[in-house]
Amino acid sequence: MDFSKLSTGAKLALIGGAVLVVNLFLPWYSVSAGPFSVSLNAFDAEFLAWGGSFVAIAGAVVLLLKAFGTRETNAGQFKTEQLALILGGIGFVLIVLRFLTETTAVSFGLFLGIAASAVVAYGAFMAMKDAGLSMPGMGGGSGS
Repeated sequence: MDFSKLSTGAKLALIGGAVLVVNLFLPWYSVSAGPFSVSLNAFDAEFLAWGGSFVAIAGAVVLLLKAFGTRETNAGQFKTEQLALILGGIGFVLIVLRFLTETTAVSFGLFLGIAASAVVAYGAFMAMKDAGLSMPGMGGGSGS
């Protein structure tokens, strides 16, 4: 695999996906009371945390598979970059919803998850634009 063939957007999405993998195990919520402290990682923080992370990671993996030279991953009318953008965006929204539904005892992992999933979505968007694509029905490129 030749990483030099990847667009800047695809590289950004891959970096965001890698950060999300590590971030699954970092504290998303934590509470300290005297000598006792409890922290929850993404797996303990319920579906919106780990599900959003996995969906955004899947967006980065779709771009990685294309970079490996395997067949392009298409879903119906959506090309690889478009699918990566959709997955990255859904992951970002789910993680933001996790933050909005539970704002007490938030730790750095949640903020890192929001930032990394945004990087995946933005990187996929840049890769889509570099490929000359747009979202179907949105005009502006050869999306079909």
